[in-house]
Amino acid sequence: MSAISDFQTNDEILRELGARIRSRRLGRNIPVDQLAERSGLNRKTILELESGGDVRLSSLIKLLRGLNMINTLEASFPDALPGGEAILPRGQLRQKASRERRKNGND
Repeated sequence: MSAISDFQTNDEILRELGARIRSRRLGRNIPVDQLAERSGLNRKTILELESGGDVRLSSLIKLLRGLNMINTLEASFPDALPGGEAILPRGQLRQKASRERRKNGND
């Protein structure tokens, strides 16, 4: 397996994630039928995901839950306090991003 990087295309990353998920399933000796039953997904969706197919995010969540790996989402996207830039001058949390403003030559 290779490292996932910014230089890969989306399809390459999907294939790599699928291969890793398949490897994890096989390493835990879980047949596709059993994982389908645990996760509520059908075999076709699981095999599609493992082959690098573009599946719904909700299907990935169900699959991770079926593999008892839902905690990997927390590790990937930890809940963190917002940085100083995410707080507006009035102390409110930023709700959306804005474009960078161009500086004119007079500054």
